[in-house]
Amino acid sequence: MKHILMVDDMAVNLEHAVDVLKDAYEISTVKSGRQALIILRESIPDLLMIDINMPDMNGYELMEIIRNDQRLKEIPVVFISVETDRESEIEALKMGAMDFIKKPFEPEVMHSRIDRVLEIAEQKKELQSFAWKDALTSLFNRRYIERLVNYTNREEKKCFFMLLDLDNFKLVNDRFGHLTGDEVLIRFSEVLKENAGPKDSVCRLGGDEFAIYFPQDSENCEESRMQAITRKLIEDVAFEVNDMLGNTSEFKVSVSIGISQKPEDGRNFAELFAAADKALYFVKENGKGGYRFYADMEAERFKPGKDRLPDLIQLSHQLQEMGDEKGVYQVEYAGFKKIYNFVARCMERRKQNVQLVLFSIHDMDGRGLDRFREAKGIETLELAIIRSLRRGDVATRCGDVQYTAILNDVSLKEGTMIAQRIKEKFKDLLKDDPMELTYEIQSMKKITK
Repeated sequence: MKHILMVDDMAVNLEHAVDVLKDAYEISTVKSGRQALIILRESIPDLLMIDINMPDMNGYELMEIIRNDQRLKEIPVVFISVETDRESEIEALKMGAMDFIKKPFEPEVMHSRIDRVLEIAEQKKELQSFAWKDALTSLFNRRYIERLVNYTNREEKKCFFMLLDLDNFKLVNDRFGHLTGDEVLIRFSEVLKENAGPKDSVCRLGGDEFAIYFPQDSENCEESRMQAITRKLIEDVAFEVNDMLGNTSEFKVSVSIGISQKPEDGRNFAELFAAADKALYFVKENGKGGYRFYADMEAERFKPGKDRLPDLIQLSHQLQEMGDEKGVYQVEYAGFKKIYNFVARCMERRKQNVQLVLFSIHDMDGRGLDRFREAKGIETLELAIIRSLRRGDVATRCGDVQYTAILNDVSLKEGTMIAQRIKEKFKDLLKDDPMELTYEIQSMKKITK
């Protein structure tokens, strides 16, 4: 049942209106504009009926307050008055009223006009819903969330903006077709809605780019909750979305997430989006399938998802996916010469064993690695690798605290001995700093099966 709030200082008018409308509508009545504003703080009616001539605050003044409030401005309004002059009616309509009903009320006329106003308001709401919604996923669109973020109360102390991008989505379209790609986007949108709270706004910005806005009064508007939600999203996407593609797929779909916070990282949509996009880009450049807070950019701390660091299997999959991309792989000339010579040597030896090693630096004293210790650790590891590997091996940095190496023409046992030698060299070079180097090693033949 539609709810109507009627504002009139004359009790007899309120009683008359209630008597006429009570069978079709839920009616609330107040005798002043100030009382109406108190009610409107708690709930928003489907229609406001406002008397023009009231003491303290007349109908026009109340209407001006309502139209300047983003939360209330869309409420349909009908003015009521004993005034019969055309100027009063024109003024009411200019202010945004949808109709003007003269007193004393004629029951059938009042009922008919209110029915018509509510019907028009409902049609308008449906049209707005289409304007704010994404056609494929039924999520809010970019226009809606941009408006929401920009018009959120400026006094709001804490909000989070989460930007999400599906990894390898282009490969889904290329391998399975756009219909399957649409199904993946729909399932991904369902995963987002399942993890978001009732006060959070989930949006599709376009393509495979999505966003979630967590307002101050959201149960999820805490950094610890953000971490829990992002980890759950990464896990759910890995299971739910990839399950659609089957186990025969040569690649996996994952999600990369960047997070910004209001007001620290920005106060409007453009600022929050830019901050989250920078964090997202960092995730994309450092292995995908993870998340990062923009606030952590200065601290140079990378959080790739459920675990702080990607494991060897994740790394190998990422390397294989890179190899599936069409077109020439472009690198600097010096890097190209090294890769060329390495491939040439591999081709000459044919039946060689090749080992892939992933080195990761960890803190041992519980303080965490700040950007200075991370830089010190990775520089030390690089020096240890340079001093330990042979001319035919290849190594590259793959994160803030990780390095990977391809050991050419060695067995798994020999590769383990080399990795252990690098670990010992790292410890010697580091001296007394409580950092630990761990490694994973596996034959590339086994990985690529």
